[in-house]
Amino acid sequence: MSFYRSSEGGYTPAWGPPSSTLNFCEEDYEFTPYIAELMNTLTNLIYIGLGIKGLMNSHKLGERGLGPKLPYLALINLGFASSLFHSSLKYSTQMCDEFSMLIATFIVFYRLLSFSQTMVAPRTLLVGLCALMLFVAVAQFGTGESTVQQIVFTGMAYWLWHVCFKLIGNFDAEEVVKSKMKWMAISGIAFFVTGHACWATDFYACDVLRETRRNIGMPWAALLELHGYWHIFTGIGVYSFMVLVECLRLAKNTNEMNSAGLRLSSDGTWPFTVYLTDKVSRSSKEKNI
Repeated sequence: MSFYRSSEGGYTPAWGPPSSTLNFCEEDYEFTPYIAELMNTLTNLIYIGLGIKGLMNSHKLGERGLGPKLPYLALINLGFASSLFHSSLKYSTQMCDEFSMLIATFIVFYRLLSFSQTMVAPRTLLVGLCALMLFVAVAQFGTGESTVQQIVFTGMAYWLWHVCFKLIGNFDAEEVVKSKMKWMAISGIAFFVTGHACWATDFYACDVLRETRRNIGMPWAALLELHGYWHIFTGIGVYSFMVLVECLRLAKNTNEMNSAGLRLSSDGTWPFTVYLTDKVSRSSKEKNI
């Protein structure tokens, strides 16, 4: 199925004509010859901002090694890759965007399953995920479409929620902490579903949205660039699960968490209600992930 909405008018592209197989409802090069989809480009700042927030808090907590930081680095990488795609609409930057989505999801998926199940060894799990990535790449380049990538990304994202929710149910912790972890997981998937709804509406109701935007004009027309909400809502949802996975990962090994001087706190503000903090500090504002 083709997910391409052609656009007429606008500036002559500084980067040459679009070559991507995806094009969304925002009209191309409407404001500048250097950015194809301005709103869709700017809303990627949510990925970069939340990724930096995660790295800063990981540093404050004194977490060593690259593992805890990888999800946040992948989120920042996704923000830059998606910005490049929406600003240029080139096939090469489209591939960077779509595979950055998969890489971020695969990293969180691996970190979750490597400690939450015993049927598959971590090394085997890693090889399996790499093989799946290769399969998606072959399908993508072979068909010239993003259908397989979209199915794999969406399926893994919802499976993450399922596994997280199951782990929280079996988690040995205070009831208030478990309750807020469940609420955080529900909020995360709600953001993700809402983002998907915005993505679908942006595509299937594009003609109506474009006509409405032309009628009301800027700046209010920017509020109807629904693909941008996909970035915002999925950014919040994915970040929520990144935090949850790190909380569950450390909390599963009490000795490791104690030796690191960390504890779980449920004093965070919605939607990031549960987070890791050090045992000395009681300030959720200072340590809130």
